Amino acid sequence: MALISEKDQQTLRAIFAQDLQNDVTITYFTQGASPLAVPSLECEYCVETRQLLEELTACSDKLHLTIKDFVGDAQAAQEMGIERIPAFVLEGQAKGKVRFFGIPSGYEFSTLIEDLLDVARGSTDLNEKTRLAIKDVKQDVHIQVFVTPT
Repeated sequence: MALISEKDQQTLRAIFAQDLQNDVTITYFTQGASPLAVPSLECEYCVETRQLLEELTACSDKLHLTIKDFVGDAQAAQEMGIERIPAFVLEGQAKGKVRFFGIPSGYEFSTLIEDLLDVARGSTDLNEKTRLAIKDVKQDVHIQVFVTPT
């Protein structure tokens, strides 16, 4: 069963055709299914997150999904700042990268779509006052946004 309805896939195809300016690579970190159930080692929502990303990337030729094993590709995970799974990184024209941890469902899905468009464009729609304030920041900043399903 699809996680993204056919109607929503059609909407996404139209949005991406119009607004997705450049390619975006999504690097997804997960773990393979295990015949043993070890609660502390299981990746809750890894299967669903992969399915969601596969359905999403099927909506545009400009979206490219790379799947990596969190344990087997530990060095790549470390280089991309991935410390837990499921997680994925968006890379495109933007200077930085956007990292997501967990499944982007509910309201977080629309955030993912906006981030894909921003990363592809290499810019955001921040107003000029905010852009000027950001230019005054002289050191690296680590921003984390936490959400919980309700």
